[in-house]
Amino acid sequence: MPLTLAHVSDLHVSTFGDTFHDRARIVKRSARVADTSAARLEVVWSEAGWRVLRERETRGKKLHIVDPDGYAHPLPSKSQSTLIDPIERAAEKACRLEARRAKTLATADPSLGALATLAESTPKNSNVRLLRAVRQVEASDVDFVAITGDLTDDGDGYELIEAAFDRWKSAGKLLAVPGNHDLYLFPLAGSGRPRPSQASKRAAWLAFAKRIGLLVQTCGAWVRELPESDTIIVGLDTCVRPQRRFFRHNGAVGEEQLAWLKTYASSNAWKSARHRVVMLHHHVVPLPHGVGRRAPSEIGMRLDDAKSAAEIFDEIGVTLVMHGHRHISEERQPAGCKFRLLAAPSLTLGCRSGDGPSFWRVKLDENVHSTRVYIDLEPVDEDEDPGISTEQLPEADIHDPS
Repeated sequence: MPLTLAHVSDLHVSTFGDTFHDRARIVKRSARVADTSAARLEVVWSEAGWRVLRERETRGKKLHIVDPDGYAHPLPSKSQSTLIDPIERAAEKACRLEARRAKTLATADPSLGALATLAESTPKNSNVRLLRAVRQVEASDVDFVAITGDLTDDGDGYELIEAAFDRWKSAGKLLAVPGNHDLYLFPLAGSGRPRPSQASKRAAWLAFAKRIGLLVQTCGAWVRELPESDTIIVGLDTCVRPQRRFFRHNGAVGEEQLAWLKTYASSNAWKSARHRVVMLHHHVVPLPHGVGRRAPSEIGMRLDDAKSAAEIFDEIGVTLVMHGHRHISEERQPAGCKFRLLAAPSLTLGCRSGDGPSFWRVKLDENVHSTRVYIDLEPVDEDEDPGISTEQLPEADIHDPS
């Protein structure tokens, strides 16, 4: 029976939808829970767990914005709002952040019109962009969704991913591997609170993987056998190795996962499958030059054991490798390799080529057919079917090399 999947990657959801890729719009808040117990503070506005507090004794009646988790946010200046009253400006900021918070969006199920309104004032918000993109993934009629890493921007927001892809999660058809943003630390602070550690990030990933039904091995890998579709999909964790320096995000499959993969490849299920698919985050081969552009830098970003991994992929008969990581959309059969490769750009941030967000629609039958589907993030009429962008590349057949 043919199987179709959406290969998406690099969602970069976060607490408030801000990303490291857009540093100018990082949401700033205190590193520690704010002390709001002092008698000099009075609540002058509150909603959805947010509070605006005023200091009774200060001449200027200083204000504080405190979010539902207890962290303080800086007040917006007069130049950042059309409102004159400082309390109204503070409340406006709190409402704007709350409306885009991952936890709020995960339970709100906003309409297309509501999402368009949210996007109008914060067009680069990854949380809002994810929900808009998923509407078009749904319209593409796929059986599975396969996410190749960087689900989050800094380890927070998994609940929004579960809600967005609930149609596939509920059916046990949501697959994912972690990326460097999900598991590694960054030299620059984000808006995540409390500040994450490698242990807290790993725990959050494993809890998410369990909730979507992935049985992660101690080495970091998982496998999904789909005999009715003559397919096996393996997920590999390229961040399973501890981060060596906080400013380097090189990955590695590692000897333990490669040994596990070779052992599993000796099974009858693997040998008899027509499609033997591997999902991972880091790119296996150096990224090429785009048309009129330089190749993306690999400094601090490469897969350190790419050569040995690729050799084993060929040795055991992997037919298709899917990855994300550098926000590049590409399809090719690398020189010297037997497997085909699909690189997916960011579903929310787009492609480094300058293209907007897109994903791969992959159909597995006797061969592999891949179609690149562009995400239309322009305002959508509430009564219209979001559909799939008609700006698609011609369908390409990937022939089984076996």
